[in-house]
Amino acid sequence: MDFRPGFALLLGPTVGLGGHLTGGGYGNMLRKYGLSVDHIVDAKIVNVNGTILDRNSMGEDLFWAIRGGGGASFGVILSYKVKLVGVPEIVTVFQVEKTLGENATDILYQWQHITDKIDNDLFMRLLVQPITVKSDKGATKAKISQKTVRITFIGMFLGDSTRLMSVMNKDFPELG
Repeated sequence: MDFRPGFALLLGPTVGLGGHLTGGGYGNMLRKYGLSVDHIVDAKIVNVNGTILDRNSMGEDLFWAIRGGGGASFGVILSYKVKLVGVPEIVTVFQVEKTLGENATDILYQWQHITDKIDNDLFMRLLVQPITVKSDKGATKAKISQKTVRITFIGMFLGDSTRLMSVMNKDFPELG
């Protein structure tokens, strides 16, 4: 497999890189590579006295704190030096939604039992949300609203879809 240098980025569009790193670095490649903050090898920060400090001059306690403890609490972070990780040329992302009527409860139950054993190239998170579904009922075909629960599996696989399907069919066929 051909690998390219990459970085375990964040999960959502509302946080920038600085917030991601100072907030702990929970990202899509967590299973394989750990937290993004574990790959920070140096940083530059301006302290309250206006002094620019790097990892050596700030000390390990402050270096640890700015990698997950809310960096703005300790000074102004000017830069990070991050060690890149190997990412395959092809990465597969997916999203699967299931409602209670589609066995969402059983699938969630199964997920709890395989999530710690599944291939480390596969990262999955899930959202559990209340939703309203409209359906046709009766002879008049009137629209009826019904509340239910939807579980959304959001995943990223470090590899192609063929290998992903092989992993899923073996370890988590319930997701479909």
